[in-house]
Amino acid sequence: MRHIPRLIARGGLAAMLALAVLVSGCAVYTPPQPQMGPVVNPSSLPGAVHTAEWDIGATRYVWQGQGLNYYDTGLFPVLLLFNNHSNRYPVIYAQECWGIGVNGAEYPPYPVDQAAEVVFASTAYKKSAEAAVVGGLTGAAVGAGLGALIGSGFNYGWGAGPGALIGAGVGALGGAALSQKPSMDQYRASLYQELSTFAWRPSPIAPGALVPGYLYFPTNVGIHSLRVTLRVDNYTQTYIVPVSQPAW
Repeated sequence: MRHIPRLIARGGLAAMLALAVLVSGCAVYTPPQPQMGPVVNPSSLPGAVHTAEWDIGATRYVWQGQGLNYYDTGLFPVLLLFNNHSNRYPVIYAQECWGIGVNGAEYPPYPVDQAAEVVFASTAYKKSAEAAVVGGLTGAAVGAGLGALIGSGFNYGWGAGPGALIGAGVGALGGAALSQKPSMDQYRASLYQELSTFAWRPSPIAPGALVPGYLYFPTNVGIHSLRVTLRVDNYTQTYIVPVSQPAW
């Protein structure tokens, strides 16, 4: 078995230390993974739609008590849940899921780009970004926390996602931990990626799948239900789905 020779030159230790400093200076900031929780079957939500082929429910985003509160940014995320117990492959498009608000007025959801601009233009976002970047929070929850309501076992192709927790990137070199604060651009990009990752996706829903995804609406219009259009086998069906409080 080969052995790495011991450094005997006087400059060896200094060279190693210099390398450590160089690598730490190049450390790439990586947000930790989201805190994931279980997702209930939509059939357990009050007012959920039950049919012989699928169950459809909706629940509102709940701020977890730390970091950026989406409601304060002017955004109202609604988590749509679909459980397919048929042998067919229905598809739901986000733009065909309208939010029903005060006096029956209906609103289309924001596309992800527009939802992100609503967030980035808010005072709440600017304060949160300042706390993360200027204040130097490390390991603290300064993100929006969309992933906290979604179990990784139910993501069906989402992947782990970028996460809601944004703190110090931590690595190791020779037993020494390296940390780095996020920049403003990194903070902004991480929130945008989170909005995109957890948004509802218009993919065919496989038999047996339980699929979640967020729809983004304005906060101040009183969204209480969704008008959901489902497409399957060349026909459409529309359902009214109440927006419930989370059951977990």
